[in-house]
This record gives sequence, structure tokens and C-alpha cells, in this order.
Amino acid sequence: MLGSATSKGGTNNMNRIFGLLIASLIAVSVARAADANIEVYMTSTPGGEEETSFAADTPSLFAMFKTKGIKDGDKVRGVLIAEDVGDVAPANTKVLEKTLALNGDTDDGDFNFSKPTNGWPVGKYRVEVYVNDELATTAKFAIEATESDEESGD
Repeated sequence: MLGSATSKGGTNNMNRIFGLLIASLIAVSVARAADANIEVYMTSTPGGEEETSFAADTPSLFAMFKTKGIKDGDKVRGVLIAEDVGDVAPANTKVLEKTLALNGDTDDGDFNFSKPTNGWPVGKYRVEVYVNDELATTAKFAIEATESDEESGD
């Protein structure tokens, strides 16, 4: 009888230790994402100057980023979100997503997004950048109608 009570007590202790281990691992992964710092800006050319608005016929959009604190194998994901494009899509629709596995920090990382066949829908957008599934930063921008769109009434 004493043996089974000790066994049960040992199981409870093992459960506590296991629970603490899991909690520690979760805390480390949250701290790990917080240790990484990412700066991001939008541009229409690789390495170009920061832009906050683009024409609907812009061939490609680039989310240029710099990292600090990235470790080998960390995954950095860029998600293009259409926040408000009117009737073209519901608010906050995920448009495109790309993931990169990095081997340490970079000063010239980028996510490039190619123009849809019919051009970029006019509206408000954002790019969310994640490190290992934790949101690290966001860049907001707008797509504006081109002169030819305005002249044709589109």
C-alpha cells in the first residue's frame, strides 16, 4: 500500500515537472520571437526608397526588411493583406504569403509580390512579417488608381 501511494505521489511530481518543462519551453519560444527585431518598408524596386502608395499597375511590390537577433533556421514569413479594397474582397483578406528560412541576420531581405493579372485592386493594404509564427512588425501602404483608370472611369 505504501508503495502505491509513493507511486502515485511520484506520478504527481512527474506531472508537475512535465508541466513546468512545457511552460518553460513556451516561455522560451515567446521570448525567442521577442528577441528578434525586424524593420520593414515597402518599395516598388528591390532596395529602393520607402514608398507608402503605389499605382494599380505597379509590376511588383517589395517588402524590404532588416533583421537583428535572427538565428540559423528561423523562419520569416511575409503576408500581404488587403485591408480595404471595397467590393473586390472582404476586409482583411490574405492575398499572398511567402516564407523564408534565414541563416542569421540580414540587411537586405525582401518579400516580392507580383501584380495580379488585372492589376492591384485600389485600396489599403498591409504586410505582416512574422518570425517563427510570431508577428514581428507591419508595414501599411495604399494602392491608388492610375491616370488611365481614372480617365476610363474604372
